[in-house]
Amino acid sequence: MKRSNCVLIFAISFFIITSVAAQSTATLHADSDVQNQVERAFQEINRRFISPQHGILYDYAGRDGNNFLPTPDDCKTDKPNGLAWWSPIENGAFFNGIYLDGLCNRWKISRKEADAREARKVADGLVRLATVGNVPGFIARDVASDGKSHHVAGSDDQTGPWFYGMWRYSKSGIPNQVEKARLIRLMETVGDALEQTNWQLPCDREGYGFRGNLTDKGCRISVRLVFIYRALYDVTQHKKWLDGYYRRLNEIPEGDSLSRLELCAQGIPYETTEPEKGNKTENEFWITGISQANLKALVELEQEPNLREKFRKGLLISAEKAALHLSRHKNFDNAHALVFNEDWRLVNKLWKPQPDIATTLALALLQAKEWSNLSPARGYEDKHMREPLFAAWVVLLSGNKNLIDKHKSILQSIFMHYDWKRLYTSRFFVVVPAFYEARLNHLL
Repeated sequence: MKRSNCVLIFAISFFIITSVAAQSTATLHADSDVQNQVERAFQEINRRFISPQHGILYDYAGRDGNNFLPTPDDCKTDKPNGLAWWSPIENGAFFNGIYLDGLCNRWKISRKEADAREARKVADGLVRLATVGNVPGFIARDVASDGKSHHVAGSDDQTGPWFYGMWRYSKSGIPNQVEKARLIRLMETVGDALEQTNWQLPCDREGYGFRGNLTDKGCRISVRLVFIYRALYDVTQHKKWLDGYYRRLNEIPEGDSLSRLELCAQGIPYETTEPEKGNKTENEFWITGISQANLKALVELEQEPNLREKFRKGLLISAEKAALHLSRHKNFDNAHALVFNEDWRLVNKLWKPQPDIATTLALALLQAKEWSNLSPARGYEDKHMREPLFAAWVVLLSGNKNLIDKHKSILQSIFMHYDWKRLYTSRFFVVVPAFYEARLNHLL
């Protein structure tokens, strides 16, 4: 072989090797960057968006951490409304249940006692929310400064994540046997109470009514109900929960034409024609992300192959549709100048007494327009930050390596896009469960 050819072959080989090495280094660097970005999100949550006394997530805070927490009297008099909507303590059970999943996975990877303490703090918050009420089965949204006063109405969006977070934590390996037994007793106590109401979610005041019903139609709600039954059987081994699981799975919800099993197999009906316009309110990713998490849990729990594949089918269908929405993060400008006002008491000018949940809901919806005018940054963050981040979680929960590899670049871009310190709302907390879901299962 001529010397010139040898030199050429060597040069080409060297170029290929160094190019591959450079790509590998870039990938490793990108992974490190993503991990550091998620760590910054975690630190920002602890700085501004979680109660240091009670371990319960807030909905929002000023960039300096400023907030106006409802007082015990605000809770007692249903201000701004009995649902706590538009206040910073609107979604504690909802957010804690999802966030706890991420903290448990974080600990499974690190095995650090500090990470176990973080998870336990949030789990203790969930315990508090299930024990401050007077009505059996009631899960509070959050608590006021005294650690016990709370607004009167919960919802299915609070109760569903509450069960999920409690189940994940009880199975994580973090709690000792005494703590675990206490958590399981509490889960079953709540489950027993809700069976008595046929899974209508009670308000914490006699005659006030119910907010939400876990026997409603559609995949979003159906998967929550069957998950709760299956999770309760998983932690108690009491056959009544397994029997209830199969009964509910094969039942056709009122107003639907399919059994809950078939509804689960269909997945969540996310928008696919014009994803940039977003989903219908009831199918928004922050609302339905927990349903996707429940589908994943059912894949893990179900031993019968045909049933498991039904759940897996719904899990993948939902993820494939969610992937169409990932690019929506590009519309978010970290330097936007939209206003956010933490003083929710400004909507109290519309307040009126609320004798029941119907009056409360009507008032809360009336206040919504006023709140949006006061804080346009909230809607902006919801649309361009909250939804893409929750969509990323929905995709990663599928565990489907082909789908995730296809969208790996944009998933990482979503995580890297936001300046957490400039955000007003806490909905970015989902980056923690999303990232640690990926890390634990070697998906990113």
